[in-house]
Amino acid sequence: WDTSKKDLKDYFSKFGEVTDCTIKMDPNTGRSRGFGFILFKEPSGVDKVLAQKEHRLDGRQIDPKKAMAMKKEPVKKIFVGGLNPETTEERIREYFGAFGEIETIELPMDPKSNKRRGFVFITFKEEEAVKKILEKKYHNVSGTKDTSGKEGLCEIKIAQPKEVYQQQQYGGRFGGGGRG
Repeated sequence: WDTSKKDLKDYFSKFGEVTDCTIKMDPNTGRSRGFGFILFKEPSGVDKVLAQKEHRLDGRQIDPKKAMAMKKEPVKKIFVGGLNPETTEERIREYFGAFGEIETIELPMDPKSNKRRGFVFITFKEEEAVKKILEKKYHNVSGTKDTSGKEGLCEIKIAQPKEVYQQQQYGGRFGGGGRG
């Protein structure tokens, strides 16, 4: 298997915009294990791939399947980024409490300035609240508009463990090279 990430991305890009692709490598030999993962920007890309009967890549027939998420812990914690640090805890609790019962709100402080940072973490009692919130990526938590009249929108994401976040910050996800 000499397929590169570029080969994989080039092939599957005709079905929709590919935002990420990975080839699974054997950690001992450094060679491809013969499978990988494609992440499309839109779910319709997956549907188009599955609708096509036969796929060939690098002279081989391949058999794309929809990846199934592994059973994991229910997601109850979110990251709210781009939040005005002046937004009160009461306002945050009021806004997000409308989606479900809140267990905890973490308001990280900047250790240098001792002021609140522009993000918070919120943990809910039930996963259902997180699902409802994630139906929209951006929320106007503070209910305000900026100087140009645009709403002060915050980005909502599933909170990642600190190790995952640090890896993403420092480019911890590396692709492996096959036999060239």
